Amino acid sequence: MKKILNILLYTLPIFIIFTIVLLAYWPGILVSDSMVQWHQTQIKSFSDWHPAYNTIYIYLLTLIWNNPGFVLLVQCLIVSLCASFVVTRLEKHYNINKIFLFILCILFALIPLNFNFAVTLLKDTLYSAFILLLTGLIIEIINDMDFFKKISKCIFLVITLLLIALFRHNGILVVLLTMFILIIKYRKQKTIYYILFTFFLLYLLLTKVGFKVLEVQEGNFANKYGPISHIFARLLNTEGVTLTDEELNTLSQYVDIDKLKETYNPYNMDFSINSQNISLLKEKGTDYIKFAIKVFIKHPKEVIKHYVYLTSFLYSPIPFDGSYTVGMFIETDLWEYADQYYYLNENSKIPSLLNYLKNIEKKYQEGNLGIITMRPALYMYLSITFICILCFIKKNKTLLFLLIPSLANTLSLAPAIPVAMTRYIYSTMLVFYFIFGWFIYEIYKKIKEKIYERKNIKSSINN
Repeated sequence: MKKILNILLYTLPIFIIFTIVLLAYWPGILVSDSMVQWHQTQIKSFSDWHPAYNTIYIYLLTLIWNNPGFVLLVQCLIVSLCASFVVTRLEKHYNINKIFLFILCILFALIPLNFNFAVTLLKDTLYSAFILLLTGLIIEIINDMDFFKKISKCIFLVITLLLIALFRHNGILVVLLTMFILIIKYRKQKTIYYILFTFFLLYLLLTKVGFKVLEVQEGNFANKYGPISHIFARLLNTEGVTLTDEELNTLSQYVDIDKLKETYNPYNMDFSINSQNISLLKEKGTDYIKFAIKVFIKHPKEVIKHYVYLTSFLYSPIPFDGSYTVGMFIETDLWEYADQYYYLNENSKIPSLLNYLKNIEKKYQEGNLGIITMRPALYMYLSITFICILCFIKKNKTLLFLLIPSLANTLSLAPAIPVAMTRYIYSTMLVFYFIFGWFIYEIYKKIKEKIYERKNIKSSINN
């Protein structure tokens, strides 16, 4: 009971602030991705274009109250609980002051990026919250020698891994990378193999058998070949690179070459995806891959440059020339569903607060400030720096493990990040916030200790 009350203590301020913001934005911020999923819940037909189980989760909530505002209220609660779980682990294992952590939770909820994503209906918010939750579990793993002997904690870990794997398509890679590293460290713990086996068994049942039972349709087929088509777009737009007539003829079967060339943007794969011949790719996708490999081998330099530019969002704190970042969504956009779901348009319960929030959010992500607040690479490097310092202070190298889930997420996106969107790497920012808070507290303690030591030295000299 005491543990539950402790989690609720930290959950409450976050949830209250998020709820007030949600009321201002009621029924929440909805964008094109939101509307695709919302439409599926209304017609009760699911596809894996956006992760099917994320959409099914939304559908189950609509059975209670068919309103995105309710779905987002639950989302606000889940994010608050995940954040408070990490905070309680820091308090339990590193003796961080309760008042400091309570203030940390309030400040967390007041950060524009956090309260904006909390009230925006996107799969990325919960996915990132689950990565934060896994980070909290890793704190538990590295501090509790008996973690793998406790069935309840092992079940909790399996559920968390499943949520990450099912709520975004790259989540399975994050799980595999995280578990691979944990197994190297805890290879003598037999239970960790049972955890991995149980995860795989449930994941396969849910995605193979579950998809058939629920009649989940295949996702957007075009996305699978987007990275290949995007490289071709670069080759077509690069001086000094010429494809043979035979290569152009073959390529024209799979894509609209003129459209692919004209709409090319090195930092946005979506245009290249929209240039593809989907019907042929469904039949001869393997042949397209084989053809691409033969062409790309001839132009390795341009292929490498392509990835350097496309993935710069992941590793460069400073944007490259011509690049851009899609940060927070401030306005609702019902997309092609505007007429059908007109009643989901903005209906603020606190209009005066809404205008104030929008002004704050615009300033938060515009201009030079936006470079700092919306690009995740800076937070990744700072997290690594602060964790290394904490390893030194605590004399504990295993603290590096806290970065595994968020770094695994970044790494898993490198092969095919479609657009430079903050929401894809939001987990990096979530993990950074609590590492930074912990770092500040430890530095404060060290300074306080030094001051106390000096006072003792002076008093002993005087005596």
